[in-house]
Amino acid sequence: MRISIYSILIFSSLLAGCIASPGSIQELNQKQEGLENKAAVMSSELNDVQRRLEIQEARIRNLEQNYSDMYMKMSDLEKRRAVSPPAKPEAGEAEKDAPPPPTGGLYERAEALYNEGQYLNAILAYQVFIDTYPNDGKVANAYLKQGLALVKIGRTDGAKFFFKTLIDRFPESGQAAIARQELERINPD
Repeated sequence: MRISIYSILIFSSLLAGCIASPGSIQELNQKQEGLENKAAVMSSELNDVQRRLEIQEARIRNLEQNYSDMYMKMSDLEKRRAVSPPAKPEAGEAEKDAPPPPTGGLYERAEALYNEGQYLNAILAYQVFIDTYPNDGKVANAYLKQGLALVKIGRTDGAKFFFKTLIDRFPESGQAAIARQELERINPD
């Protein structure tokens, strides 16, 4: 008899520990929601890191290609120089017909990628151009093309950044007017 009473007491105390109160269920739900929110934030951060990594990898590929192109150009120039020495300008000759400062073909490469529909690579190539030649006359167009490329691949939030940057840096340019129109089109608030 005593054994059965002890058994009942032990069983009832175990059973009482398994029954959850409504407050503890609500607390567990809140903890679960908190964990789910943290997981969502971490997932978003991971996606952002992956996107940045893709951009950096594309920049590296672009720089490698530019290095290769520059090496080939240098090699060609050295061969030409070995064949014929450069002509010396005559004294007093004006340099009014001097070509604009070279951009190493960076802008033209970015344009070619854009025209081929390689929008991510074009965005990176334009950025390399902007970073390398921040005062060049084509920088405004490079910002515009970056924004347009992002629109074409469906990343309108990124496009807004480039359009706003263009408007801030070159507010009176024709490209800024186009950027304003694009902003109104993708964000008709």
